[in-house]
Amino acid sequence: MLPTDALNRRCALFALLAMTFAIAMGLLAWGPIVPLSGAHHYADMRSLFGLAHGVNAAFCLPMLAAGVWGWRAVLRSAWPAALQTPWRWCFACIAVTAGSAVAYHLAPGDRAYLIAQAAVAGSFGLLLCSFLAERVHAGFGSPRACATALGVAALAASLSSLAAGTDLRPLLLLQLLPVLLIPAGALSLPGRYTRQTDWLLVLGLYALARVSDLSDDSVLLATGGAISGHALMHLCMASVTAWFAYRISGAATASADAADDGGLAQANTSLSTSG
Repeated sequence: MLPTDALNRRCALFALLAMTFAIAMGLLAWGPIVPLSGAHHYADMRSLFGLAHGVNAAFCLPMLAAGVWGWRAVLRSAWPAALQTPWRWCFACIAVTAGSAVAYHLAPGDRAYLIAQAAVAGSFGLLLCSFLAERVHAGFGSPRACATALGVAALAASLSSLAAGTDLRPLLLLQLLPVLLIPAGALSLPGRYTRQTDWLLVLGLYALARVSDLSDDSVLLATGGAISGHALMHLCMASVTAWFAYRISGAATASADAADDGGLAQANTSLSTSG
């Protein structure tokens, strides 16, 4: 008979697979999802330093900084390789996402938009790998699993571009999966390195990001032209990245302090025995 923890993980994995299938079937039944007319027009069209749409591009930079911060924090952490690998890849992909978003805002177009969305899908896939590696099985954090997540994102982008009118369903599926699957796992599966509240906070920030993006004009009007909903969306996503970077940095500091304390205790023991 399986131990309770192993049985819980198998049940949760089965539930996650069932939810994945249900989401895929729902999107298939929904029909093609194409970019709306004027998809590249945003409420805040201000230039910055002579660059067209430079304000929106500038609001992508905090996410780039947070991605670099997270990547460096993982390298200094004492987390096992099964967690370091997906988190390191995830933060790197987030930095690429921010860079592609900057390029898209400076030169809006269908191709640049698709590249940015593919990078977002890859980041979401790697975030899901990080979550599953900690709470379900370490194999989800292997380089092969991470490469598969990126490969699936690239395949989804290819399928979207080949479809008539650019069908966004493959990329939307990859972006929806973590948002819908993680809450179920966060509430039912224990994690040693991240807390349930970490994931629920991040999901709340993501929900705020999506609502802000949909309220692009309204947010710009409400803030007196200071910031648009789309720019606020970028800041929310940067906050998501920064929160995990902060948590991993804290874990790295705690590990270093523990090592220092252990070394000090060992030195004191040596002094005591030698005296």
